[in-house]
This record gives sequence, C-alpha cells and structure tokens, in this order.
Amino acid sequence: MKEIQTGTPVLQNVKPLAEDNLLYFAIKYKTAFIAVLVLLVCIGTGSFFWMRHQQTSEQEAALQLSRIAPLLDRGEYKAAISGVGSISGLKKISDDYSGTPSGNMASLLLGNAYYSIKDFDSALKVFKSVSIKNNDLAAAAFAGAGDSYVGKNQLGQAADAYQEASKKAENTVLKAQYLDHAADSYQAINQLQKASELYTKIIADYPGSTGAALAQRSLWKISGRFK
Repeated sequence: MKEIQTGTPVLQNVKPLAEDNLLYFAIKYKTAFIAVLVLLVCIGTGSFFWMRHQQTSEQEAALQLSRIAPLLDRGEYKAAISGVGSISGLKKISDDYSGTPSGNMASLLLGNAYYSIKDFDSALKVFKSVSIKNNDLAAAAFAGAGDSYVGKNQLGQAADAYQEASKKAENTVLKAQYLDHAADSYQAINQLQKASELYTKIIADYPGSTGAALAQRSLWKISGRFK
C-alpha cells in the first residue's frame, strides 16, 4: 500500500479496495448466497413459489453478470455499465434484479466501474444505495463510498465512510485495512490527532497484522508533529 505524503490531497491506496476486494467477495460469497436460497425453497408451500421466482431471477442475473466479466477484465468500464448489443450492462442488471445476490453484486461492480472512469458522483450514489445483508459485502459498499469521497477530495467524509466499513466488516484483516484508510485520510488533511488515535487503535486491536505494521510505521512518521 502506498503511503500518503503530507499535504497530498488524494489518497493513492484506494483503488485496490474498489477493484480487488469486490471481485474477491463476488467469488467467495456467491455459493453461500445460492445455498441459502435453495434451503429457503424448502420452507413452506407459500414461500416455495416466491423462492422459486427468486431462484429463477438469481440464475438469470448470474448469467447476465457472467457476460459482463470479459468487459471488466479488459477495463471496458463504460461498456460494462451500459452494455453492448444483446449484453445487458451492470446498470440494467442492478435495476432489474435488485435484491438477488447477483443483482447486489452488479450494484457493487457498477459503483466500482463508475469509480474506475472517475465518475465519482455516480459511484458514490450507487455505493450509498447498496443494501446487502452480508456484513463484509456491506462493508465493501461503505469502503467504495470512501473511495469515491477520496476521488472528490472530501477526505473527512472518506474517513467517516472507512470507519463505517471497518465497523461493518467481520473479517479482521479488512477491519484493520479500512481503519488504516480512515487514518490515512485524516493524515492527508493534517488532522493528526485523529489519525494518531486510529493508528493506535489498529496496533492495539489487530496486533501482528499487516494493518498494524503499516499503522505503526505511519505513527512513527507523524509523532512529534502534534501535541
């Protein structure tokens, strides 16, 4: 992770969060989501038909989302957003299949695609609208909002979003990582006391982690610069 230089208005270590983490969670949790849907199909006659509809919708959404993957792999973000020919874009998939696992994932990837083309306002709007029960995925949406605020050079709001991401996440590595981004945001706008408090918290709460090592290094660098 690149460090923030004093006085630099924009963080340089954000993009991996917006791209790498979302794709990682897409792979990690997709099977779990579908398993839950299949299990719920067995509960009651009334819920059977509703869940059957949901399962069908999820299958359709997953198929359409898979067709977008090559565009994302090639970095063709505008095409991924709007779609190409008979291939529906992320925006349509997100709208048409809202509430399904793949529809929710389309929303996250839509926000990331907007972020990648530096349309930070649209990215922020999408990330703030995402509603997902899985805590780590919900945390990724908060982190995406933080990334978007960074793009807009609103680092105080970015710090708030990253802290919300850390609270929401269940994965301890991500908790430390998001807090580190929040602290870096404060450091970038010279709010060194707040940055120091977060770096200290990371070291205390996540000892031995990469986040703790980075926090310790940042804390050493800013020590003596504030009372």
